[in-house]
Amino acid sequence: MLLEYINRKKESHFFISKMTKNGKERFYVVKDKSKYPKLELLIELPKGFEFYEHPEDAKVVLRKILKSVVLQDEVEIVTEIMENHITAKDYIIDKTENSIDVYLGHLDKNDYIELQEHYYKIQSYRHILRFEKVNNTTYKAQRFCSLSRYYGWITMETSESLDYLADKYCFHIDKESLLEFWIEGEEDW
Repeated sequence: MLLEYINRKKESHFFISKMTKNGKERFYVVKDKSKYPKLELLIELPKGFEFYEHPEDAKVVLRKILKSVVLQDEVEIVTEIMENHITAKDYIIDKTENSIDVYLGHLDKNDYIELQEHYYKIQSYRHILRFEKVNNTTYKAQRFCSLSRYYGWITMETSESLDYLADKYCFHIDKESLLEFWIEGEEDW
């Protein structure tokens, strides 16, 4: 049986292996398996690799297993707070090497009640909030800023309690009030 991954858009992805000029094995994602010889298609996940679906656009890659300082218990804290969120229902939580990232969907699922199968194909997500783990006891709540002077992640608050930060900032993820939190240590603009 071929190695297959189906992403949130219900698209099937298969994987092939090719040798590089340097003699290393490289993996590629393909959607149409009929274009490749059956011997090139992978039948099992290579050791040390994992599937990864990019939160923004559901693109699938085969990547080396991520080594993260973030514990699963910490991801569950943010997940539980987001599950209890009253208005933000379409979001993705992603764990990186040193942070828990929360992506929010652009579209409202309620606007596509009759077109649910199309909703998942056109929905995309944007990076809104991040909880960066600085060390074993300190976290930073960050939001993305698009102003040219501050473009990138800005830290709103640092704390030793991830529960406190997630509870305080997840509430604002789909509201303009998130913009009222400015750079930690600076006066409001």
